[in-house]
Amino acid sequence: MNSDATARPASFWNETWFHALVLGIAFFATGRLANQLVLPPHPSSMLWLPSGLSLAFLLRSPPRRWPALLAALFVAELFSVHVHGFPIPVWVSSVWGLANCLRALSGAWLMRRFVGTSVRLSRRCEIAGLLVFGGLVSPLVSATLGSLGYLFSSESASFGGDWVNWWLSDGLGTILVAPLLLTWTPTAFRPKRLRRLVELGGMLALTALGAHFIFGHTAPVGVRASLAYASFPFVLWGALRLGPLGAASTSAVVSLVALGHTTLGQGPFGALAASAPEKVFSLQLFLAILGLTALSLAAVVSERWRSEELQSLLAEAGAVLAASLNVHETFPRVARLVVPRACVGCAVWLVGENGLLERVAQDGWSAAREARLRGHLPPLPDSVKCWSTQEGTVVLAPLRALGRVQGVLVLMRDARAHSEEREALALARELALRCGMALESARLYTEAQQAIEARNEFIAIAAHELRTPLTALSLRMRSLETLLRREQASGAALEKVHATSRQLGRLGQLVERVLDVGHITTGRLELHREQVDVSGLVEQVVESFTEEASRAGSALRVEAEAVPSAWWDRGRVEQALVNLLANALKFGAGNPIEVLVSHEDGWARIAVRDHGIGIAPQALERIFERFERAVSSRKYGGLGLGLFLARQIAESHGGTIHVESRPGQGSTFVLQLPVGAQPLAGEEPVHPAPV
Repeated sequence: MNSDATARPASFWNETWFHALVLGIAFFATGRLANQLVLPPHPSSMLWLPSGLSLAFLLRSPPRRWPALLAALFVAELFSVHVHGFPIPVWVSSVWGLANCLRALSGAWLMRRFVGTSVRLSRRCEIAGLLVFGGLVSPLVSATLGSLGYLFSSESASFGGDWVNWWLSDGLGTILVAPLLLTWTPTAFRPKRLRRLVELGGMLALTALGAHFIFGHTAPVGVRASLAYASFPFVLWGALRLGPLGAASTSAVVSLVALGHTTLGQGPFGALAASAPEKVFSLQLFLAILGLTALSLAAVVSERWRSEELQSLLAEAGAVLAASLNVHETFPRVARLVVPRACVGCAVWLVGENGLLERVAQDGWSAAREARLRGHLPPLPDSVKCWSTQEGTVVLAPLRALGRVQGVLVLMRDARAHSEEREALALARELALRCGMALESARLYTEAQQAIEARNEFIAIAAHELRTPLTALSLRMRSLETLLRREQASGAALEKVHATSRQLGRLGQLVERVLDVGHITTGRLELHREQVDVSGLVEQVVESFTEEASRAGSALRVEAEAVPSAWWDRGRVEQALVNLLANALKFGAGNPIEVLVSHEDGWARIAVRDHGIGIAPQALERIFERFERAVSSRKYGGLGLGLFLARQIAESHGGTIHVESRPGQGSTFVLQLPVGAQPLAGEEPVHPAPV
């Protein structure tokens, strides 16, 4: 453990000094190149490339590395002055080195303080921060110190002119070079890395050719002398297609081509009828406007892309939460969806049954990130909270369900950006709202399931309790009816006993239906298949309704074709037919009822047709649900279970049931069940598609 603790600082400092070495070499190389961008007889560079390089290096590095990087800048400046052969004292080159260090330090500190720790130039506030702190404020220090050092070391120096040139050169270098290093990151090319590289390469090649045509003419006159702004479409193209990456890259290409041709006296600025300082100032102003315009447009485009991405993320999260009512399954999926698209760490805590917080989802989580929550969680927050530390930004959003805070959603970002806090708050608020709704739905569903289980248990117990006295009472009524027949009682007495027996039979059927619904709900509806004569079964059921049909004033008629025997649960199919016939007699009383039996392609088709009140179109599917009716129960009575049980019995046999009806024209219920050979033991029969 001690060896690991020792290895980490050693590795950090090794990387730091390596970065310092790379920065020193890059500073020296870009300085040499910048010293070539001179328009004689003007002595100063038109674009000081190291200013943007040094600022970008500091912004991309943690502050602990800054001392080493600033030391590398100072040494590189001294070495560059010595190699270039400037006729100045050592103390002046030291002042220049200090000026470069202070410029980079002040720019980086101001941007980290007021813009954020992660600057990708994808927001308008970041572009404004680069312009103000990097391009305007920080060059004030380097221009002042550099001009003073040059003033005291050279008799021909002009403080005002040198200060303006120095300030413009440093500021322009920051605006054009820093964006390149800040946008050329591995994440900028995701996804489709190769495609984006190829597109960027083609874009830069076309931009270079276009810039060469615009700035490469030796003596432009007329319209060609005013074509400098024709380079804008190239940088706008880059901004619209690739965002900050395309804007920074195309701006840099146009700038380098324009500077190169201008130093040779070519193009609109090289051939301008003005003094050298005026030419330099005109070119610097043009390049600054070019770069800022491209970056500003790219920032607007990036904000639009990010807004669309967040909306897409919220839509996907909503779809995940709607896919299941098990929050222990959906919340982890949401966390994996959010990381790393919107943050680097996500976790969800819920209040458990014991009243304590339990973490039910996490992604991108670590002990170090959880340590940022100390002092903030618990207790559960009442509203969305956001705060920033040296390590990054933390957002807490309460999860509300049933009017109470039931948990908390945590989002973390390692970078700190003031402009991202509002975005992080909005995202956390929307995600927490969706998660809270999912949590409330899950708890309501759980409560409903518990209520349904309690209801089913009560119904089952009540039905069983009713079955025992009903059975005994039915037996007594049969005995009484037998006794009255033996004693040759009057017909009126026998009719009353018979009517009572019928009512007991109906009550027994209701009890059995209630029990069947309970079996179906719990998945315990078992089939006991046997070989069944289809036509015989239908005729037997119809015959049992003869007396009831006579009382209802309805004539029963059966038309049966020859149908092969089937392997059905005889009792269940008989129950379905009884329900259909009872339904037809109830709603078609006084009108004839036909039962049609046919066979086609391995299916038995049993149709029960009445000529009663019919069914409204919007109720044709609803009537097959439990406790549903097409008309008022006050007029026709019943529990609304007969058709539901008929459908369940049909589907358990692999068949179907449907109804064809119009209001006032009667109804035809069609039951289709498969017929064929006996299935093997333990094997479900395979049925053809119903016709």
